[in-house]
Amino acid sequence: MNPLRRIFGRRRTRIGSPKHESAARAKRARDHLALKRERERARLERARHRDEIEKGRKRVLNVLAPIVFVFAVVLGVKSGPTLSEHFLLRGTPLQEVAVQGAAALSPEAVAAGAGALAGRSLDTIDPKSVGRAIAAEPWIESARALRLPTGTLVISIVERQAVARWYVEDAAEVRLVDADGTRFRGILEPGGPLPLVRGEGEIGGALPDAALEILRELKRHAALTANPVTLTLHLPGRVASGDGMSPATPSGYVLELGDAGPRALLGRRLFSQRVARLAALLDEDEAMIQSTRLIDLRYADRAVLRTEPASS
Repeated sequence: MNPLRRIFGRRRTRIGSPKHESAARAKRARDHLALKRERERARLERARHRDEIEKGRKRVLNVLAPIVFVFAVVLGVKSGPTLSEHFLLRGTPLQEVAVQGAAALSPEAVAAGAGALAGRSLDTIDPKSVGRAIAAEPWIESARALRLPTGTLVISIVERQAVARWYVEDAAEVRLVDADGTRFRGILEPGGPLPLVRGEGEIGGALPDAALEILRELKRHAALTANPVTLTLHLPGRVASGDGMSPATPSGYVLELGDAGPRALLGRRLFSQRVARLAALLDEDEAMIQSTRLIDLRYADRAVLRTEPASS
């Protein structure tokens, strides 16, 4: 070998040669892919930041609502002794209904749940009866009402947080599930697009903690929450199929992507890593994933894609 070539390395590829053009195209492709990944990372960061801001706003509202309610209670108590409350409110017409804590429901819907109050005098309105009537709405976890001598009826509510829809096999109907895994019969519209859960829950009808963990992980990835209404989470055991229910399999939790999309086997543990791996696959090649029938994510360092379901 030429000593000079060994010292200074190989000669550079001549500019304009096919090898040089091929290397340039490869570099441009790598730069384009790196730019695309950086933009996607920035987009996910912005989405995560918005989600954190929204959670912070809700925490502030959840903290302020009880404080405001307590302040209103103290103000009402200080306005006169309990014995003279009836005389203070006698003949005071209801002028305003103020609703606190409404997010999924509109303030108008909450106020309508209290019944016909327009034109009534405040001394004829029972706050406890109003609270019970409003709390009858499944979306509302608790409700309180307070009459103020200014002619205002203050209604403070705490709403349930719906995280999924759950198809109840024995009742053949879809119900909502809150953050604690409890089913309730709320209307679907205020919940927005939510994933669907199929299968039997724990004793008492609650959603298993593992399923709640998977639902929380799904919300962290934009690739999986772009259209969450098409996501179906099958609980371990019997899995729904086109002709009924297929026998139980050792696959654990199964996530179905759309009506005609693939099924991702999540197993029974390491849900954070496996959901993140599935989101990464969708980011890389969504068309290929949609043409796949089965995605096995139960392996430690890889995902196995099958174009046809496994025979077992």
